[in-house]
Amino acid sequence: MRGGGAFSDEEIQLLRGLPAVANVTRNRITYSDAFKQVCTIRYLAGESPTKIFRETGLPPDLVGYKRIERSVARWKADAIKSVSGNDHLDDSEIIAQLVERYKRTLVTRRNLDNIASDVPDSSVPVMSEGAVGAYVSIGVLDGDTAGIIIKQQARRIDELERANASLLDKLDKAIPSSTVDN
Repeated sequence: MRGGGAFSDEEIQLLRGLPAVANVTRNRITYSDAFKQVCTIRYLAGESPTKIFRETGLPPDLVGYKRIERSVARWKADAIKSVSGNDHLDDSEIIAQLVERYKRTLVTRRNLDNIASDVPDSSVPVMSEGAVGAYVSIGVLDGDTAGIIIKQQARRIDELERANASLLDKLDKAIPSSTVDN
């Protein structure tokens, strides 16, 4: 293992098996959003980036110290911009805002996952804003989740309408119209 260079086929396979890695090519690693979020928060809380990466199965001698350094610096800058628009917040304020944002994102994802899993019970365990692990009715969704579902359904309806129109068009061409000769 030599950190920072091109990855061998074996290293690519190893990296692909890690939950922290979304994708990997010979020269590039794309990290999962969840890993980036957790890493940024832990870094802002004072933890060493190499320690965080090492604990996730991404040792610096494989990934490269420069890759780790640049990734964390980029994620921190993005996080600061996303919560404040400027550099005037201290790390604890940034962490608090990021944790709230990531918590809302997690709530939305879990709600969507539960709905997508087609659970027949109208009361499924999901995280809600106020209570972790509480039971809430599927009918009581937050506005963001409901908006996402509506957009997804509208897109699907549009796809189905186009497919239906195409099938009807093909059917019309395949079956000659009957004309009455008098």
